[in-house]
Amino acid sequence: MTTNPISPKEKKLRNLRKILWIVFTAITITILLVSSLSLPVALLINKTTSFSSLFTNETGMILLSLFAIILVKIVVIGIVCVLIYSIFKYRLEKDDDLFL
Repeated sequence: MTTNPISPKEKKLRNLRKILWIVFTAITITILLVSSLSLPVALLINKTTSFSSLFTNETGMILLSLFAIILVKIVVIGIVCVLIYSIFKYRLEKDDDLFL
């Protein structure tokens, strides 16, 4: 059973994909951990114990907007990672030096 040899370009792109996935995952986990403090703070400000009544007042709207901002941050980070990958892929396909 023979395997196809991997070209240096493919190997570089595969390593870049791994690095970008690690960076994306690390930043996403950090954003989620830091922002997970907003729910207990909102519950303390609201002084309610029921989760269903949390989203009916101003505190709930602030919390929903925080969740929307978190989602937008994660999407933007993903787009930046994809752009970085496509730039490096384009430069590799043109056989240019990556760091010029």
